[in-house]
Amino acid sequence: MEEFHYRIPWRSGSAHPGHHKSRASGGGYEFHGHTSLINAGDPRHLDVRASLSAPFGQYRVRQFLQTSIIPVMILADLSASLAIGCKPMLLARISAAIAHSARRTGDPCGFIGIAENDRPGLTFPLRRHKMLGLTLVRELNQFPFRGTGLTDKIQWSTWLGRRKSLVFLMSDFHFPLATLESILQQLHPHDVVPVVLWLQEEWTPPVRWGVARLKDPESKTTRLLWLHPAKTRELEQRFQKRRGQITQICQHYGRPPFFVVDTFQPDALNRYFLETCA
Repeated sequence: MEEFHYRIPWRSGSAHPGHHKSRASGGGYEFHGHTSLINAGDPRHLDVRASLSAPFGQYRVRQFLQTSIIPVMILADLSASLAIGCKPMLLARISAAIAHSARRTGDPCGFIGIAENDRPGLTFPLRRHKMLGLTLVRELNQFPFRGTGLTDKIQWSTWLGRRKSLVFLMSDFHFPLATLESILQQLHPHDVVPVVLWLQEEWTPPVRWGVARLKDPESKTTRLLWLHPAKTRELEQRFQKRRGQITQICQHYGRPPFFVVDTFQPDALNRYFLETCA
């Protein structure tokens, strides 16, 4: 199974020991001040110097912050446009890598896939799954991608809860930018990593000259397009403009997007977290 290492710039609020910095006192290594022995009850952390200087002669012990777990959620677009080319394979590989990395880190992981009618088409509850990665590969390879996927009508708070989570939002983002803003506004209490799944063939026509028949997999509408070198350059420019717009919106609400074009490299995701959490 592929694996990467994710980081967060915030502190976990969970009391369960784990890998990430937290606000909970416990058996960690990050010094968090002194308290009285009566309150702490752990004489192993007795600080003699602080006890001698205490104004009321109390025994003082050191307090430390423990490391804790964080919830990791995968929100996936399972619309018809994700059935094109190798997008299902990319979606399955990245989902499996996230689930496997969360298990190796000790964090609970869940999956919510939206296909149509603003309802989950494939879900796995938030918990410590041992085989979630392999299960996601199997289920996503068999899933009938359909519908329009992510919309601004989905009430994400119902499915995610209020506890801050690391959320991987995976889609090709071929929907209105206003919908993207609405989704990110709803997910603003969480740490969202937008994962954009694209194929180079989406903006690179197979021929330089000729007539191409284009079909929208979601609306089922078709149109004819006359291809020529200038049109090819125009398509590429539109995708670059779209990439810049998506990046600007995502950065406004937190993290920049992680673009996956044709292939997925776990090391690239490692670099992404190093750069965004520096």
